[in-house]
Amino acid sequence: MIAKIKVLVADDDDNLRELILDTLEGEGYKVVTARDGREALEKVYSESPDIMILDVNMPYMTGFEVCEKIRNDVLMSNLPIIMLTVMGAEKDEIKGLKAGVNDYLTKPFMPSILIARIRSVLQRVNQGVSVNPLTYLPGNISIMKVLEEKLRSRQLFGVLYVDLDNFKAFNDYYGFQAGDEVIKETARIIISAVGGQSSEENFVGHIGGDDFIAVIHESRIESVSTEIIKKFDSMIKRFYDEEDRKRGYIVTENRRGEREEYPIMTVSIGAVTSRIKQFSHVGEISKLGSELKKFAKKHEKSCFVIDRRSGKR
Repeated sequence: MIAKIKVLVADDDDNLRELILDTLEGEGYKVVTARDGREALEKVYSESPDIMILDVNMPYMTGFEVCEKIRNDVLMSNLPIIMLTVMGAEKDEIKGLKAGVNDYLTKPFMPSILIARIRSVLQRVNQGVSVNPLTYLPGNISIMKVLEEKLRSRQLFGVLYVDLDNFKAFNDYYGFQAGDEVIKETARIIISAVGGQSSEENFVGHIGGDDFIAVIHESRIESVSTEIIKKFDSMIKRFYDEEDRKRGYIVTENRRGEREEYPIMTVSIGAVTSRIKQFSHVGEISKLGSELKKFAKKHEKSCFVIDRRSGKR
């Protein structure tokens, strides 16, 4: 029996939805259901499922649209998704796989096949995101659990969403090996600024690529963010050639053969605090953190932005 694994089942067919619910509950899964794409997306954030069974054709939003929105959210992007398609709809299966679906299942299907697919997908995903293979920091599954625990504790906390600016251009220009070294050094800087990889109050996770997250006590948001920026700005120039350092940017050509300039990398931090707002679910934290980080990225230099309702910048 598998306990505590939560499955979100999204399908507008009442009979099929009930059949899947009965099958999964019989195997010890906790099941949450949605009747359309809009409700499915809402429950992704309010229920924090471990895996999603998603039908292609639903009212308000298709399965593809739901999948696209999930994959565009850096914190939820690794949510395992099994898509349901109808017999003979190979184009839907191909489109789903391109959209980031982990697996697909053709209707009608045997309940035993559904169970086997769920177990297989969860095993593959858990092995891939339990820790990041480059930094060995906890991945999205651990990040979600830490944030959920913070919400349950009702203690003051801060969440830093850390992202590098102009990393892709650097990675393309200097190569993947140089890019990997920057990622690893950034991880070291964040861990050092936070005061350790994980403890009762501190947690550092690697969302993926050049995106990191740090969970700390609310009172340390400004000091930790300032320390990350200071150390990153001091470190990053050594990864550039002398000519590029002096110039302050790298020069590349885009696909149209046009010259483009990309400044030396900077770091942007969106800082969420629980002091003002009582968050009801992890999705609210993720959404606000992404908004604040986007605002920080508008600045030319490294900077951090705290929830504007706190009155701080």
